[in-house]
Amino acid sequence: MKRLPVISLMIMLFLASSCGDCEKDVITKPDEATAAEWIIYNTENSKLPDNQVNALAIDKKDIKWVGTAKGLVRIAGDAWEIFNPANSALPSAYITALAVEANGTAWIGTDKGLARFDGNSWSVYTNQNSVLTNNNISCITHDPKYGVTWIGTDEGLIRTDKNNNWEHIDVGDNILLSLAADQNGAVWAGIFKPFIFRGQINKYENGHWTIYHLHDLGYTSAFPYGLAIDQNNAVLGVLSGTSVKAVVRISNNGLTEITRPDGARGLKTILLEGDKIWVGGACLSLFGSKSAECLTIPGLETHILSMALDRRGRKWMGTILSGIAGYKAK
Repeated sequence: MKRLPVISLMIMLFLASSCGDCEKDVITKPDEATAAEWIIYNTENSKLPDNQVNALAIDKKDIKWVGTAKGLVRIAGDAWEIFNPANSALPSAYITALAVEANGTAWIGTDKGLARFDGNSWSVYTNQNSVLTNNNISCITHDPKYGVTWIGTDEGLIRTDKNNNWEHIDVGDNILLSLAADQNGAVWAGIFKPFIFRGQINKYENGHWTIYHLHDLGYTSAFPYGLAIDQNNAVLGVLSGTSVKAVVRISNNGLTEITRPDGARGLKTILLEGDKIWVGGACLSLFGSKSAECLTIPGLETHILSMALDRRGRKWMGTILSGIAGYKAK
């Protein structure tokens, strides 16, 4: 079974910290979703094809898309559909990134190309039939306001719109780790420069880049793993590294750091719930106060790789070893 590629394995070394002070909760059965705080799906109690969950997305109808190391899962209520190269046009079973449009169309990134699925038909894009120069997709975000999908690859940023116009944007010999589209149509990219071991958060708008050098801002060797846009159109970035565990906000007022809970470690992904800032890593952390919540998934010692919020306010988390977990406070 294929696992994380070499660069991802290197990155995951920074996530090997613990969350010993985190709060514990009771595991609940999957069929107790309406009342339970925690729901856990894995290969033993569900149709999940693999316990490594690299990506999650939830559409407006509350359909959950789950990207695993052995295929794509679509969960609509109690109905589970599993997609892989044997039963669909997916170019690979190793799913790396997901995004969904307002109409429910899913964009699926894999290590061997990009796929688009509208519920009936598939479109597949590789370096053989599109502007992609590299088939390894690292991150995807969809901008519903402007109808634009942004795709991060190992060799550049791709922009495609609702009129099927495609553009390849060069980012040099850098690694694209995360993407987020703001309310003005700009895209923000979390970038790591492997040759000098430094991170950046870049804004691309109207053909021009604005670059925030994290090293010069006091964040040495920082990986900008996760990005999100808040209600005020400011970008929030999750930064991790050997000496960095931070969430920063970039706005017109400059860069500020959000107070980190004492138990938060191995920061990897971000989820906004109104004005609440949830960060996944060694545990699920609510940023903004040193004494704020830090929750571990019950009975599991695993890291959170991806997160998404459903219409009922339940936070879903994809993990590196233990499948998916859903949490909602009672």
